[in-house]
Amino acid sequence: MTRVIAVWISIAISGAAGICCAELAARSVALRDKFGTVCGRGHLLALVHGHGIYQADVDGALAAAHYPTGAADHSEGISAEGQSALTNLIANAALQSRAEGERISRADVKRELNLLRSQFRDDKTWGQALHESGLFTLSLWLTLRNDLGSRQWILDRIGRQIDVTEDECRRFYESHPENFFVPERLRVSHLFLAAPAETALEIVEAKRTAIEALSVRLAGGEDFAALTAENSEDEATKLGGGDLGYFSASRMLPDFVAAALKLRPGGISKPIRTRLGFHILKLIDVQQARQKTFDKARDDIAIELANQKRATAIQQLIVDLGSQADYLRPL
Repeated sequence: MTRVIAVWISIAISGAAGICCAELAARSVALRDKFGTVCGRGHLLALVHGHGIYQADVDGALAAAHYPTGAADHSEGISAEGQSALTNLIANAALQSRAEGERISRADVKRELNLLRSQFRDDKTWGQALHESGLFTLSLWLTLRNDLGSRQWILDRIGRQIDVTEDECRRFYESHPENFFVPERLRVSHLFLAAPAETALEIVEAKRTAIEALSVRLAGGEDFAALTAENSEDEATKLGGGDLGYFSASRMLPDFVAAALKLRPGGISKPIRTRLGFHILKLIDVQQARQKTFDKARDDIAIELANQKRATAIQQLIVDLGSQADYLRPL
């Protein structure tokens, strides 16, 4: 019995020694650097909570950033751009480590997975996309879970920093009045026959004759919406009476705007020609230029200020996380 106990003690000691050696090997910068060069990943550049970042990781990040130009510098060593990529990789590794303890429900992960799946028309296309990405459903599940954990950890850290007060919104509104000026806007319907610059002369003349004939019919009292649905070549608007919705002068062709401004609401123009073709316009409404009130602008201001604060907070978080490497290769 004593001998058996001695054997088990020996096994336990050997196992513990093996675990310690494995841990020491994992933490050994020199050994991991050697493994990296032997395995084709290049030198170990940083160690973050046990996670190694190698030259190949930086090269991959640069290649992804420059895709599809392929202009990334894969030379040995770290350029200024490479240093930025390394900092981001360190920050990401530190973030993943910090976020490991976040509790993410299966329902949340499943919702993210279903959102991705909904972008593909069928299971075959979805499976092919996974295969081409080198992913399985389980690995994607874990990736999504980690991503949600990271997002939750970040939100916990910066949540209060992105709160926007009423006073901040009002100060922004009062100091940027030009942002809340709404120019005059027109709402116009058109009956359109296409005749761009490259159109053959005989076709242009045929379209001109056709639009003039339609103008005569409108003048005789025929319904604008009915003639537009039957004859207009603007497929996006013809079944809606040719309605283009509201637009400002800067968003439409100058000749088109000039003709519309000559009309009163409900008025119908003579045929005009722009670089796109022939139009008959019907002015539906004019919204005069105005200054948007604070009450109308507040929600948009709050979103804009929150986005600015979020960007600043995340950038500072990247800087903080990027400085948390346990080891950083001297440059």
